[in-house]
Amino acid sequence: MSFFKSRNLLLVMALALALVLLVVIVVRYQPESQLLRIEKALPKGIDVSLQDIDYTHIEEGRARWRLIARQVERRAESGSLTVDNPRMTFYDEQGGTKGSLQANQGIISEDYQKVGLRGDVILKNAAGYTLYTDALDYDQATHTATSDMPVQMLGDGVSLEGSGLVFYLKQDRFLLNSDVTGFFDPAKTQ
Repeated sequence: MSFFKSRNLLLVMALALALVLLVVIVVRYQPESQLLRIEKALPKGIDVSLQDIDYTHIEEGRARWRLIARQVERRAESGSLTVDNPRMTFYDEQGGTKGSLQANQGIISEDYQKVGLRGDVILKNAAGYTLYTDALDYDQATHTATSDMPVQMLGDGVSLEGSGLVFYLKQDRFLLNSDVTGFFDPAKTQ
C-alpha cells in the first residue's frame, strides 16, 4: 500500500500549509508592548502623517496644480491638514506655468475651502510679479486671498508696499488696505 495516495497527499499538503502559516505568524508577531512603544512615539492627535509629498492634481486630463511638501499631517480633532514647507505650481489650460506659491507652513480646512499660509509667503505669477508677506488666507467660496500683515509686491518697474491685502483672484486684481507706498517706472513695465 502506497503512502502517497491522493488522500494522504492532501493531508501532507494541509500540514505543510499549516506549518508555513505558523512560521509566518511567529516571524511577524510583535508583542503588544512593542506596538504600544510605537504608538507612543507617534504625535498626539494626528490621524495621518505623510512625508516627502509630490502630488499633481489632474482635471480633465490636464495638470492644474502640483504640491511638493516636506510633510502633511491630518489633525484628528479638527480634521484640518497641516502642510510643512509647501511649494505649489499652478498651470494654465495649455499646461504652462501660471504661477507659484511657497510658505513655511500651510493649514487647510477639513472641507478644503480655506487655506492659511504662514511664514515667508511668496506668490509669483507668470507675468513676473512677486508678492511677499508673512501670512495669507485663501477662501475658495469667494476666490479671495487676504492678509493683515505687511505686503510687498515687486515686478518690472513696479514696487508696492502696504499693510493688509485683499486679492481678488477671479478679477486678477488686489487692494492694499493701508500705509501704501510705491514706485512705478512706465519705461520698465511691459
